Parts: sequence; structure tokens; C-alpha cells
Amino acid sequence: MLAAIGTTQAAFDPYDVDVWMNGVRVCTAGGPDRPREDVDLTPRATDVLIDLKVGHAAARILTNDLTHDYVHENSAYSS
Repeated sequence: MLAAIGTTQAAFDPYDVDVWMNGVRVCTAGGPDRPREDVDLTPRATDVLIDLKVGHAAARILTNDLTHDYVHENSAYSS
């Protein structure tokens, strides 16, 4: 997750980033905070909150499921 944030053109201090996954803080000040086992990833939706600690802007991004079953289902037909 932190590597992906680092590929953006956003101006931020990588040593001041906090990240939560499904309500569990997993990164504080750019470093690991909790064991990954503390995050429940069984729900269909995963909520990720990234605080870059710059400005007051916010964004919401929705994406889709790219599991093996999804890709297989959509490759079974041609358009």
C-alpha cells in the first residue's frame, strides 16, 4: 500500500502517513503499526483510509473484484 502511495505525484512526507484497513490502523508515521492478522479481510468490501497529513481534500475510490473467478467469468465470452 505504501509503495503504491509513493508512486503518485502527491506532495507528502512518507514518514507522516497513516493507513487504516477496515477500521484497524496498520501504519503510523510511515511504518507498520499492527500485525496483518488484526485486519479482518473476510467482508466483501474492504475500507482503506489513507491520511497523508496534508491539506483538507478527500477522495473516494470504488473499484471492482479482480479475483480469479471474476476474471474467468468475464473471459468466457467475446465481444
